[in-house]
Amino acid sequence: MVPSFEKRVRGFAIDTSAVAVIAMIGFYGIGNLYLRYVIVIGAFIGVYFLPYVFSSGQTFGKRIEKTRIVMSDGSPASLTRILLRDLFKVGLSIGTFGLYLVIAFFVMSENTSQTIHDRLFKTKVIDLQGPQGKDNFLGRGESMRKRGL
Repeated sequence: MVPSFEKRVRGFAIDTSAVAVIAMIGFYGIGNLYLRYVIVIGAFIGVYFLPYVFSSGQTFGKRIEKTRIVMSDGSPASLTRILLRDLFKVGLSIGTFGLYLVIAFFVMSENTSQTIHDRLFKTKVIDLQGPQGKDNFLGRGESMRKRGL
């Protein structure tokens, strides 16, 4: 199942927020300059990359949002491919000051939920949770019903 745009953004935001909090605590709470940088780099590695070693295709944010990275055909993605994909995504995100993320999510296909880095590494993000019933107590609006949502 294809995850919604919001699920993908929330999953990435959870991971990015965790890195930011750990980095701020480490950077402003420690006097030793070298230790500050070790903590900041450790936060990036520990939140963006290390979870893939323990949970195939999921970081903390993806686990909370119940999404996973797989190959385009649905088979499990290799650890190397997933790590290179995320290194590419995070590297370009930092290098372009977030502009890459805006472009990547605008280019994202609704049918396959593939962004630029997914197409490049032949992966996709899947939703592990089936369709949820009415999660909105107000119901769906007419425009949502017309789109089949």
